[in-house]
Amino acid sequence: MTSKIVQDVLSWDKFSEVTKNEKIYPPKKIDLFNRLIASTENFFVIGAIGAFVPGYTMIVTKKLIPSLALIEDDQRNELDWLIKILSKSISDIYGKEITMFEHGMCACIGGLDRAHLHMMPITKGLGDDKIINCINRALVRRRAGISSVEVDGYKFENIHDITEIMNGSEEGSYKINGKQLHYPDIKNLDVDDWPFSTRPVVLKGGHYVLFKTSSSTTSFLTNKNFNTQLGREIVYEIEKENNPAISELNEKILKKNSYANVWKWQEFSFKENIYSTMNELIDPLKEVFEKNNEFNFQVSLRR
Repeated sequence: MTSKIVQDVLSWDKFSEVTKNEKIYPPKKIDLFNRLIASTENFFVIGAIGAFVPGYTMIVTKKLIPSLALIEDDQRNELDWLIKILSKSISDIYGKEITMFEHGMCACIGGLDRAHLHMMPITKGLGDDKIINCINRALVRRRAGISSVEVDGYKFENIHDITEIMNGSEEGSYKINGKQLHYPDIKNLDVDDWPFSTRPVVLKGGHYVLFKTSSSTTSFLTNKNFNTQLGREIVYEIEKENNPAISELNEKILKKNSYANVWKWQEFSFKENIYSTMNELIDPLKEVFEKNNEFNFQVSLRR
């Protein structure tokens, strides 16, 4: 019996090796390991698959650990510095605010997960209520907090069954086990002390989800257990409502396939946006390298 080999699709060694062998970089043809943008001593930045908006990047740990809660204490300043320079560069290029999110301990990529932080631009100047409403819509769509529903003595635990029953049946004809969660229900960890505030959760084998905007009133850090890609789904909900280009894209795709989940990277990679993001970041990151270089910062992009 042969054992199944699980590929580490966020391997620093693979990204570094492939980048060195590329003659033109960023490459015209985006592939799995040719998306490296920059690196520091302990982290590296890549153009992220599923970039429904340009500017979508990920910060990944060079060391194979499953959560940013487990980085060394002395790496906190390095991570904060990289977040700061990347956020400023993306914000300046696209005129957007930056959200960042992490699903700690999710084991969400091929069974061999490496800690990674998503950074994604959203429309500037949105009121808190608009963002909170989008968070709540994503939670309701996922039936977050509802473990099962019972109908005529049968228990249904699959999310699709739960949704079908709750959407298509009269209220009172089924029993809900659990409680639908909304934004106030999931703010139960200290977002300002992330990632270290999540260590007690991680050391007990738990999960956590970080979603951070420029406002503390629209950010959350929770140990509630959600399926993966909640952050991407929330950002897509925000942009679908407030970004005409995304709204138009959504309508176009759903006309062809009403079951499509445009925010899922497995369904839509948006390689053209990955390429444009890498290309746009060359000059601002080169400037950081030349004027404000810390933590052995290296830029892989070149013209």
